[in-house]
Amino acid sequence: MSEVSAHPSAAEAPGANGKATSGRRGRRLGVEIKPGTARQARLEAGLSLGQVAGTDISRTAIFFVETGKAKPSMETLKLIAERTGRPLDYFLSQPSTMEPRSSAGTAEVERLITAGDADAAIVAGKTMLDTERDAEIAARIRFLLATAHLRLAQPVPARRAAAAARAYFEQAGDMLMTAECLGSEASAAYLMQDPGALAIAEGALATCRSLFPIPSLTESRLLAILGHVHATNHNWEAAIKSYEQAIEAGDVVQDLRRLSLMYSGLSLACQETGQFNQAAHYAQRAMAIHETLNDRISLARSENNLGLMLLGAGELVRARGHLERSVRLLEQDRVEAGKAAFLLSLSELALAESELEEAGRHAKAALELATRLAEESSIAESHEWVGRVAVARGDHATGDAEFHVAFELLEKAQAKDRLSRAHADYAEILEARGDMGGAVQHLKLALGSRTRQPAIESRAAIA
Repeated sequence: MSEVSAHPSAAEAPGANGKATSGRRGRRLGVEIKPGTARQARLEAGLSLGQVAGTDISRTAIFFVETGKAKPSMETLKLIAERTGRPLDYFLSQPSTMEPRSSAGTAEVERLITAGDADAAIVAGKTMLDTERDAEIAARIRFLLATAHLRLAQPVPARRAAAAARAYFEQAGDMLMTAECLGSEASAAYLMQDPGALAIAEGALATCRSLFPIPSLTESRLLAILGHVHATNHNWEAAIKSYEQAIEAGDVVQDLRRLSLMYSGLSLACQETGQFNQAAHYAQRAMAIHETLNDRISLARSENNLGLMLLGAGELVRARGHLERSVRLLEQDRVEAGKAAFLLSLSELALAESELEEAGRHAKAALELATRLAEESSIAESHEWVGRVAVARGDHATGDAEFHVAFELLEKAQAKDRLSRAHADYAEILEARGDMGGAVQHLKLALGSRTRQPAIESRAAIA
């Protein structure tokens, strides 16, 4: 059990026998901490007094620490540090020349993000940066701006803001915030389909785990991001492992939005590895939280995942409802990043329904959008689906050419699993055409580039 050095709560008051009801044997010396850091850490972690206190200490005791009415014991300080995801050095008193780490401005931007108004958070943050002279507070505002841009699926400004914030924190020696910024950079990178996203995410996690004690909430967030990167790269088993570790590291995950994204990622990964009951279970959980939070962009992604699952099961009518809603949600919020993958889902559905004109229209729209946004993975897959539609129309020359463009792009990107699947799909097309020699050749290429074989065809982008 934890305690503070003064102002015992009602739970700590002496009982009728004159002894403390908690059974403690005495008070420990209080630790001097920097004013405002306990409250700032809690607010930035999005926690209430009760969530920090848990069952270990009273909310009143945490309040006394935050307001400077009591000094925490080292045990209490460790508890606060662990639950807010901050290293002990963040709280420990330093010379008075140090500027406080809290700011009304950062609190307001964070409040807007928490309230789901990312647009207003960006406006407020940019306005504050115009007049902010404190370099640390400016860096924190930039980190929050990156978060807001990610909520709106705007990876380019998000990555730019996170990188600028990281430059300050690295120089200042704040490795926790360095890890947090790297996590945001990794999120932006995989949304941009940058192959370097994996290295950035792994670097963020390694930086976090170099701290003592390891901040569990930050570790959980970074493991979730690593899971998203693995899912984007179609490394399904690695994605499942990262998501499961993220949930375990976070214990009871306080951030519902993060939990919903992990459920969405688990749903996709389980779908691809043939665990369909688990996939449906996680998909429904994710969508329920998205609806509760009114997180329309994440809801769109979960709708896409569920639609693809139904498509794979042959339930085309139900699949269309979910896939069309996913695109509609993105269009209502004017989101373009990742939309090409959603259009390809509609192309696949239309092809399954033998609606060739619609299938071709969606595939070409996806290719145009992915090319404009430089989304390499979606560009390659768009060429595949343009090729599939051409083959269905009997235009084998165009189909062959489109598949070969996709092979070149996937080879260049070193996307071995996706290249393997593309060769296997093309082998089926050649076999149906009666070209057994060509089919065998591409099956060999599929086996040569395969590291693992996904269960079914699917697309998703997870923010």
